[in-house]
Parts: sequence; structure tokens; C-alpha cells
Amino acid sequence: MTERDQQIIQLTDRYRIGTNAAYHSVVFDGQSMNSVTKVTARMCREGWLQRYRLIPPEDYFTLGPKAVRHFGYSSRRTEPLGPQALPIDYAVLLFATHGGRTRLIRSELNDLLPWLPDSLCHAPYCRTSGGLLEMVRVDLGGSPNHIAKKAGRDCSKRIEIPEFAELIEGQKFQLVVLTTTTAKARLIRQAMEGLSWQCNIRLHIATIPRLTFLHLRNQ
Repeated sequence: MTERDQQIIQLTDRYRIGTNAAYHSVVFDGQSMNSVTKVTARMCREGWLQRYRLIPPEDYFTLGPKAVRHFGYSSRRTEPLGPQALPIDYAVLLFATHGGRTRLIRSELNDLLPWLPDSLCHAPYCRTSGGLLEMVRVDLGGSPNHIAKKAGRDCSKRIEIPEFAELIEGQKFQLVVLTTTTAKARLIRQAMEGLSWQCNIRLHIATIPRLTFLHLRNQ
């Protein structure tokens, strides 16, 4: 593998998904999209990546059989993402790679928050370039009230942990909600403001318009 191949595989491993657009943004500085597609096509032929249809005509990539063996993962990591995992992982990929953030892999999260119970480690977590910890909830098509209640429960479970409460009080933690449009983001914020918050949790709501297409695809 070239160094660039390794960067592509590492990005795909970290986010559990990759796209030509994400590779172009992060790995292929100043090069054409055509250069990206040639490399990913070769890596698929070689077994480092596995290609699936995303939003036509765009595809997405998971780790291929050769990469899975390299990391010692289950062969299931080569399979297409499920109807919930796909919009979650895709939205986090777009949010992080265009916003100066990094999604934390499990070992990094365990090192950073060794006291966090396993049951609370499965949500996507990111870290900003400034060191702010973020937990991300992705809109899967529910109503604003439904999303707000889910996000509220996310925070309620964590605030019961003293170490997490310290992060929140120290303004070192932020809850992120990713949704489809500015109109829905406004409704989610209104719904969350109507909830009973136990403390002043930082909240950031961002829009990922391409999520709309995945919602339509899953209907």
C-alpha cells in the first residue's frame, strides 16, 4: 500500500464509511476528483475497500476483506451499513470532515473517558480541534419532539456520572444534533428548550441536507 492508501483505509476505519468526496477533501489535496475515483476503484479491485450504492450516482465504501483481515475485524465490517447505521455514519463523516473535527474510535474514547460505561460508548463521539468533546445524535426522520426527547435522555444518562457532570459544568462537552434543514433545526431547538434540563448543556444543531435523500431511500 502507498501512504495515501493507508490514509484512505484509516479514514474509512475511523468513520466506518468513506466516500470519494470525503477522501478528496481529506487526503487528495489539490487533486482532481478523477484521481480519487481511480484510486478507490483500484483499492476495491485489490480488496482494501468494498463499494456500495449511497445516493445515486454516489457510492460509499466500507473496509474490504483485505483491510478487515489486516485489522483483525469480523468480516461483517465489509457488509453494507444498515438502515440506521448508514445515515448516522454518513452524517457524522460529513459533519466532522467539513468542520475541523475527528470522530473518536473506541480505543480513543476509552483512553479519554475510562470511567464511561460500555452502554454509553456506542453513540458517535467527536473531538474538535480545540479539544471540546461532542456526542452526536443524528435525525433518522422522527418528529422534532421525538428527536428532542431522545437527545434529552442521552444527556440525562450521562449527567448522572460525576466525571461527565464535571465535563458539562466545565463547558468541555457539547451535544450535537444533526438534522436535514434549517427549519427542522429550529423546531428541534424549540422542542429541546421546552424540556426540563438539569444543567446548562452546550447544544449545537447542524444541518446535513443530504440526510433527506437517505430518509427518502429508507421509506
